[in-house]
Amino acid sequence: MFLLKTNPRKKTILVLLTLFSLLIISLQLLRYQYDGIPLPSRILQWSTDNYNEYINNYYKTTDDINENDDYEKKNEFNDPSSPRFLNSHQLQPIQHTPQPNEKYLTYLPYSRFSNQRSTLLNAALLAKYLNRTLVVPPMFLGSANGWSPAPGLYRVLANMTDAHFQDRCFDTRGQVIPEEPIVQEETGEVVFGCYNFTTYAMLPWSWATNLHRLTKPEQEGGLGINIMERSDMSLATLQQELNLSEEDLYLMQDNTRYQWHIYEKEGDPRNLRYQYEISLKELSGIEQRLLHFYGIFGYDRLELDSTGESDEYRLQIEQALIFRHPAIGEASAMILAQLLNGIEKETSELVPLDPYQAQEKEDQEQEEYELPRFVAAHVRAGDGVFLKKLKDRIPEFVHQIWDIMTGNETTTDDLIGSSNKINATQPTFPKHQLFPLPKAPYQLRKELSNMDLITRLNECAKRNQMVLYVATDAESPRQNKELKPILDAFPCTFFMDDFPKDWRTPLGNVRSPLDPKKDLTEYLVMFVDATLCSWGERFVGTRTSTFSNYIKQFRHAIVDEMLERQEFTA
Repeated sequence: MFLLKTNPRKKTILVLLTLFSLLIISLQLLRYQYDGIPLPSRILQWSTDNYNEYINNYYKTTDDINENDDYEKKNEFNDPSSPRFLNSHQLQPIQHTPQPNEKYLTYLPYSRFSNQRSTLLNAALLAKYLNRTLVVPPMFLGSANGWSPAPGLYRVLANMTDAHFQDRCFDTRGQVIPEEPIVQEETGEVVFGCYNFTTYAMLPWSWATNLHRLTKPEQEGGLGINIMERSDMSLATLQQELNLSEEDLYLMQDNTRYQWHIYEKEGDPRNLRYQYEISLKELSGIEQRLLHFYGIFGYDRLELDSTGESDEYRLQIEQALIFRHPAIGEASAMILAQLLNGIEKETSELVPLDPYQAQEKEDQEQEEYELPRFVAAHVRAGDGVFLKKLKDRIPEFVHQIWDIMTGNETTTDDLIGSSNKINATQPTFPKHQLFPLPKAPYQLRKELSNMDLITRLNECAKRNQMVLYVATDAESPRQNKELKPILDAFPCTFFMDDFPKDWRTPLGNVRSPLDPKKDLTEYLVMFVDATLCSWGERFVGTRTSTFSNYIKQFRHAIVDEMLERQEFTA
């Protein structure tokens, strides 16, 4: 969807890349005016030493520091080691006062972060088209609830957000009070309690993303969507807050995961994944003040207009929903500084590219192919079909990355994997072409494998080897037999587990306003992985993984912001 040939605006990046060094100077002048993704001004120098300046720029950009604050307060905000600094971060919450006769739209979230984000994206599009105020549930990280038929999710989510667990499950020092699961003798059902409550964390979407971008009028670059957030998922509480009667409620009741397919244009062919079809016209005719969807996850859930307007709306929503907390940036900076140490490249050459952009940049320069020095990959491996297909996917990863390294790339997408061809633009590697797998010279692999992290990173830079960062949910990735072909082909491969754990400190110092007693570290680690992958010159992800697709969107958001800032200076 974001490839160069389907988005003419991105073709200009091929020219802008050559001017990027000058753009960096312009960015320094604009950082107090532009509201967007906080970008480091010097990617090659990202480190804890200059992170103070980066954070200061971010807060001035988002107006989190008042110009009248005294000098000492500003300095405390600029000190990443200060717990007050990290705890103080909270993007301005969405302010909205319910109005008489106002119409609302909301939904029930479930599954992992990327699926919740996809659901929110669909809900925002529907709110835009139906002209309803979007009521946004909290984000759930960790062991979030899965899907269950109606009305099961209503009860599960009400329990998960019940405020009395905050006091019941933590003592006065903030320590977890152990509580075994309670099983009802009559039904055998596990009663929700502290055991469940401490396996996830709730965050407001405005705490981590830029929802304000969606509330701005269209003439100011937004979508003009009215938004309000909720923290309590009790339907009764929502009725009370919005002053709604029973007659004001229209509750969609789903008995299957893919119940409703929503379309705009009459005569569109039916999507066989879904059980029923419903049009935007029918939805707009619902008079009840609250239109409450059950589950609206699915990249193909909405069949909207073909004029391109909905694609532009979708792109704006995707980029607004990039996770952008400064603690993630600081943790990422600590690893990036090590990964990029010694890589002698100009800043402009470390811009995220997709296959089309990389190929056209090479053709435009008409020079000998130059090795990308920092490539990233997301290998989804943890469970389900991803774990079952891992052995088949790994050879494809090796060939895809090898072709990037050698300048022989023929694929047209950042995502690979033979188990599902959704959105594939051409066939993946035929099996007869996969073997034998390419390998680096034995002596090089042997020498690098016996080195500690710092020495290996230095040697990779000295020997002009491509650095490959692999984000994966595979356990003990360096010892994982399925991942060994990647290490054999690319001896300068690094995983998050390889690095000293001090990068986790910023994550441990932040708290959610909805879950102030829970340590967020483990829940935020995946966003560090995503950020690292997003800044690679090239990226290879797992097809059908929503997290890989999120990284793709993050990368394109970075490039788009560079373009927008350049346009701002024109």
